[in-house]
Amino acid sequence: MADRKTQKLLEGLQQDLERELSAMLQYLYQSSVLLGPSAVSIAPFLKHEADEELQHAAFLSDQIVNLGGLPKLTAPKISETRDLRQMLDNDLDRERECILEFRERVKQAEIMGELGLKIQLERLIEEETQQMRSLERILRGWATGPS
Repeated sequence: MADRKTQKLLEGLQQDLERELSAMLQYLYQSSVLLGPSAVSIAPFLKHEADEELQHAAFLSDQIVNLGGLPKLTAPKISETRDLRQMLDNDLDRERECILEFRERVKQAEIMGELGLKIQLERLIEEETQQMRSLERILRGWATGPS
């Protein structure tokens, strides 16, 4: 049985895994349903993001096992909106949430002396931050009304 700190870290990693699975499915869905110019310009970006989220999910799943847990791989609910602006706003919110949660996981890993895990989680933060910045840039160019 895992000690309290390990159990708390495992619970957090499981929540992170669920978020990454949700993001992966969301990006895959979005890239598939886009039509018109968006299908050519933004769908490849979304497919790339889905691939990155799958890599993150695989990493988190392995870390859960390494710490003595068993990952729960369930298909989370995703948004089925076909409105591109809403899709990207939702994605940006999710990326921001992931960054905040990974920061917490970094602190937990450091407290436990899991320095390798800490460094790997910091790399995930870097990747999620890049994704967030890409989404911010796309949305910044979106007309939101009279300027």
